[in-house]
Amino acid sequence: MKKLIEQYWEDMFTAITAQDANKIVNHFAPNAIYKCRISNGMIDVKIEEMANSCLEYKEILDGKYAIDRIDELADGSWVSIITSSVNKKPYFTTSYFKFKDKKIIELIEYYGDFE
Repeated sequence: MKKLIEQYWEDMFTAITAQDANKIVNHFAPNAIYKCRISNGMIDVKIEEMANSCLEYKEILDGKYAIDRIDELADGSWVSIITSSVNKKPYFTTSYFKFKDKKIIELIEYYGDFE
């Protein structure tokens, strides 16, 4: 699964540059769940909506990303932590993945800047 996560992040940043949401969507199983943290709690977002919103980062994403860690958790799910730069500020994403048949069936993310 580590390779799948590495490929997901590579495709995520390629998709943003190429403005191709399908590069992101193709990593998910049908009916996959995506949740992200906002100021007042977790929200559910459709995979297509999430992928399209990622494309909006093209103008504010500064350069490359770095995968800081990828670990398997005791329950068989996986976590990754990446850093990048958005509007010249350090930015992080902590992502919890669940897989089935090499497709993401659940992704829960927390993100923000370091300030």
